Amino acid sequence: MQWLIDLDGVVWKMDTPIEGSVDAIARLRSLGHELHFVTNNSSLSRDQYLEKLARLGIKAIREEIITSAMAAATLVRSGDRVLAIGERGLLEELEAVGAELVVPNSLEDAEGVDCVVLGWYRQFSYSDMSNACVAIRSGARFIATNADPTYPLERLVVPGTGALVASVATATGAQPIVAGKPEDPMVKLLKPLLTADTMMVGDRLSTDGRFAARLGVDFGLVSSGIREEHDPGIPVSLHAASLAAVVEMRIG
Repeated sequence: MQWLIDLDGVVWKMDTPIEGSVDAIARLRSLGHELHFVTNNSSLSRDQYLEKLARLGIKAIREEIITSAMAAATLVRSGDRVLAIGERGLLEELEAVGAELVVPNSLEDAEGVDCVVLGWYRQFSYSDMSNACVAIRSGARFIATNADPTYPLERLVVPGTGALVASVATATGAQPIVAGKPEDPMVKLLKPLLTADTMMVGDRLSTDGRFAARLGVDFGLVSSGIREEHDPGIPVSLHAASLAAVVEMRIG
């Protein structure tokens, strides 16, 4: 069996593993199940995700990590001049496809870029917003790694990438091409990897649930992360408190 597992709110909150998640993943490994960790969080590189998983005692390989930064990079052409607003994970994926990353020294420098790619960026500033707006109003394509409005900390919830995207969209009137779950670029990344029996586990109906539906796979909704209002239009195969509970319910 194959498992597509979200990270934030499912495996961990910030640097704290959610109870039972590490053992649940180890159990799936021991039974020979295939795993992919599928996250909308573009801030960490794939190597950084591997390091974080390892710190928590979770074995993984680079090919098992799928991020929204990877999906966003599929929308950028080699040689594109890109205003990238994000952290290491986004910058590395853009550089890997041959993008030229532009760091504006003035607002005028933002006028000549081919696209703006906006990801989760904890140092997001008015200057970043202004550069993005100037670039988009000058004709740059607007790409967002994801549209998640919030991000779960250990006890609290803070703004996510979608909140940053909304500020730029409001100022420009432009709507971005969204790369991450549940949109087409992420679907295209995962489709070739799917097997006949697949379960997606996530904490958001609006992203993980819709993503599972678009892939045509089962969806396990957990309440350990962001809790959204029930949507009868999104099928849920299993609803449980945690990843560990979904694993127990699915394989006994």
